[in-house]
Formats: sequence, structure tokens, C-alpha cells
Amino acid sequence: MARPNPRAGADEQGVPPGFVRLEAPPAVCVIREDLGPALERLGVLGPDGLDVLLGQGEAGHEGRGTTRRVAIAGRGTVVVRPLLHGGLLGPWLGDVFWGMGRPLNEIAVTEALRDAGAPVPQAAFAIGQRVTGPLFRAAFASFEIEDTRDALVFLRDAPPPDAVEAAAAALGRAVRRFHDAGGRHGDLHVKNLLLRTGGAQQGPEAFVIDLDGARVTPGLTPGERMAQLMRLFRSLRKRGLLETVGLRGCARFFGAYCQDDRALRRAMWSRIDRELRRVAVHALGYGRDRAASPARTAD
Repeated sequence: MARPNPRAGADEQGVPPGFVRLEAPPAVCVIREDLGPALERLGVLGPDGLDVLLGQGEAGHEGRGTTRRVAIAGRGTVVVRPLLHGGLLGPWLGDVFWGMGRPLNEIAVTEALRDAGAPVPQAAFAIGQRVTGPLFRAAFASFEIEDTRDALVFLRDAPPPDAVEAAAAALGRAVRRFHDAGGRHGDLHVKNLLLRTGGAQQGPEAFVIDLDGARVTPGLTPGERMAQLMRLFRSLRKRGLLETVGLRGCARFFGAYCQDDRALRRAMWSRIDRELRRVAVHALGYGRDRAASPARTAD
């Protein structure tokens, strides 16, 4: 089934429907139409808006960079993530990007996936500050999903096995919904999944975040889906968390992802040997693993 094109309906500057572009040179801000007055009161729509924004609120979680949690009167809290280059060239490229295409794409992808039923946050705005010519520093903001913590924090708190298994099942269902909506994550790892554990009468909920570099596609093949899941697996192995997740946790995640679709399960599982070879190659880069691989027991 065809999925929404995140660029569909965008204007000639790439601004998605429901958002407006405001400029106060050298700053550019693309915001939800109803957020203008609130951001103006925060002082982030002026020429130094990006630096003003990053100086507000409190520090959030650390990933490639440190996020900021900023309260917006009458609208709750937004999580602001400065955009940084990753990969081998990241330290040299830093936080400078060509134009505003990257944060605009994240707004469009986030909104398209949300409209398609994916468990992702709601985009709030993107703000950029021109460095020189077409080069910008930028940040992306989404509304905070309340009462959540990332899966890395959850696992490092040493939860009991039954809580780990329930969380794994919730995460499997969330990633399946994300993929079914056409989402292809640019960096699916343990910190880019949020958990809301709920009370004794309510099971955990899970959400997929940080869609910088994500795409909306007509549909992921079983091989593409498995490659994304194994990227998540590698992040657990790299951080020494496989023992915490355990065999049953891996099985619960994979079972919740595949649900009753036996054809999908078989097609994905047929790639496990190839993916485990890739895991072994990656492991050479981060030293001796602290946990044995449970992947082959997840069927």
C-alpha cells in the first residue's frame, strides 16, 4: 500500500502544511502555525533565536548532543535537539549544515508518520541560524511525550525480568507500527525508543523518536525490517545490555513485532545468519562483548 510522501503539499521552500516560515536574519524558524505568539514571548524568533532557545529550559538526555526541555506557556514542554553530524566525519563537520533541508525533512517525516498511525512525537518547530552563505546551524523541537524514559535508562535501572519482557513486547509492537506506517529510521538504537511503563493495571507503551535522517517509504521489505531490528540489537550488545534483556526479552520483542504474521516471521528469520555476521563485524569496533548473543533463540 502506498504511503504518504512527506514532501507532498509542502510549499516551494519545503515548508509542510500547517507550518509557517518566519525569518529574522540570520535566523529562520519553521513553526506550527499556532505557536508563533508563544515562541515570540520566549524570545526565540529574533536574530539570535537559536542561541536563545538553547540557553533556555533544562538539559535533557544526552545522545549525539544534549537536548533541552523548554516549557511553552499553555502548550506543555518541547524537547529541543541541536542537529549534529554523525558518522566518521561527524567530529569535523560538527553542527553546520547546507540549508534547512534536514530539519524541514524531519518535520515532514514526523508529521506524515504520525498521521499514518506511527507512535512518534508531534513536531513543534525547527530553527536555524545562518553561519555564512547557505550554511546553517539548526535545531529540531517536538512536543514531549510525558512520563517516559528512554529504553537505555529503563534497562540500566535493572528492572525485574517480567518488567523487561513486558517492555520488550511493547517496544516490538511500537516498532512494527512504525514500519507498517512506512517509517525507515536513520538510526534505530536503544536510546531512540521511549517507554511509558504505566501502573499495575496498565501495560507499558512505547514510542519511536529522533527521526533525523528517517524516511517514509512505500513499504519495507522483510529484509529491510530485519536490518532495522538488528541495528537495535547491535546497540544493546554495544552497551552490554543483552544479558539484561535476556533470551525471553528478545523472543518477546520479536514475537510482538511479527504478531500472527507467520510469513513475515519466516522471511525475516531467513536473514538471521547474514545479520549475525554483520553484528560480529561491528563488534570488532567496540571491543569484547559482555554478554552472549541470544539472537538465535528468538524464533
